Amino acid sequence: MKKKKVVLLSFLTILALTLSACLFDSDNNALSGWLKDQGLPDSYRVQTLTVDGLLPVSAKTYEGRKVFSASDRALLGAQAGISRDLVLDIAFRDSAFFAELDNADSAISFVALYVFNPFYTADEFPSDSLPYEETLEMNVSWKVERGKSKDFNDSIAKIADSTWHAELEEWEADNSADTTYEISVGAKDSVVTFVLPLAIMEDIKKAGPACRMQIRLSAPNAKHMYRFYGSSNASFATIFRMRTFLDEEYKDKAASPFRMANVLTYNEDCGDCLVLHGGAFDSLVVEFPSKEIMEALAEFYGDDFPFAEGDGFDVRQAVVLAQFTFARDDSGSESELGLPVQVVVGSFIDSMGTELRKMENYKLNRPQVVESGHPNMVFFDGDSLSLQVTLGMRSFINQARNGDNFKMMLRLGFPVLQAKDSTYMNYETAEGDTSFVFLGVFDYNRYDFTSMMNQPATLKLWLATKRGEE
Repeated sequence: MKKKKVVLLSFLTILALTLSACLFDSDNNALSGWLKDQGLPDSYRVQTLTVDGLLPVSAKTYEGRKVFSASDRALLGAQAGISRDLVLDIAFRDSAFFAELDNADSAISFVALYVFNPFYTADEFPSDSLPYEETLEMNVSWKVERGKSKDFNDSIAKIADSTWHAELEEWEADNSADTTYEISVGAKDSVVTFVLPLAIMEDIKKAGPACRMQIRLSAPNAKHMYRFYGSSNASFATIFRMRTFLDEEYKDKAASPFRMANVLTYNEDCGDCLVLHGGAFDSLVVEFPSKEIMEALAEFYGDDFPFAEGDGFDVRQAVVLAQFTFARDDSGSESELGLPVQVVVGSFIDSMGTELRKMENYKLNRPQVVESGHPNMVFFDGDSLSLQVTLGMRSFINQARNGDNFKMMLRLGFPVLQAKDSTYMNYETAEGDTSFVFLGVFDYNRYDFTSMMNQPATLKLWLATKRGEE
């Protein structure tokens, strides 16, 4: 029964792809079935219009989130213009241990992190990259808060992650120290241990018999971005361990963090560059002038455009498909994995005077994908990037009377494992196996769109049109 369901889904997918694909080559009225499926009258004709030489009137990048949960996977180091600090939130109450700490001859502490081996041993990871070996220059900073009640640990756990993340954006440490570590990560390595500055134990000693410890590990000059298991994985739990020495004997106290987080720092030295970073949710907002597009539409239709009657909302045509094509330039960009990366697009739409951003759906040109791959990828063969903006262009043309520019947003998405697979999603085959089209983790890359946005772009419109008696 399971296989029959898969076959049916496959048939429906192929049918949808065929209907979408024929749009790209259509300049006649042979798509009435498709138009009905989209809620458009089948009396409309589908025609194409190409507008060349469009230059943005503005382009600006915006930084994404600064703090991410490290519950699943934790990151430490630097890659492609961004460094990621790792912060551990730990709380414990143990009167006996603090008594031992008061009498100890000496005490040390360390953090042990399990390397995220599924990433480093995956086929997609460049096998000739390992081992990673370097002298890691690290800053360790920390905060210590004294416990005030028996339910101290529970009170720390009840602090919402969102509240903690907001606090991390304004980090002010109680103390810090610079140190170095000889680090080596190979395919078979499992644990990396960081011995912490001795001053940490002195601060903990003053806080007993219960304390909250927040430790931040920062390595902005690292040569790599190291990946570890996060705080929620019980089998590979991050450990904060303290060890006391008294009369040549030692005792251990271990605590796992309640949670961990990654804090991003941008290290770009090009303030005017239009750079996006993979996995950071940066965005590039681009505006194109309305004048050239309106003039091309007026010439195409041979009538007034934009529509000047009534409320100015022009419904004589609908944008079935819209696509910008840019001259792509991958030089000056960095990719750790060397895989193609999707570019995700959103458009800004005027809704009753309020600007909304809606993510664009992607219609597949199946024959083109099978032959040359998806056109909306960077770090791939070819010298162009094509991005569909159908929702945004439909709203823009229908409301053209207001004179606003067309505005779109770009982000870097997931790496693509099968650039010529036209399903554009991970799917289950008829044999019950999963075919992965996308990698499940981000490539922490850097892409420079500056050259691309300084060159003219081409807009192609597929228009379902009704004019006069047509």
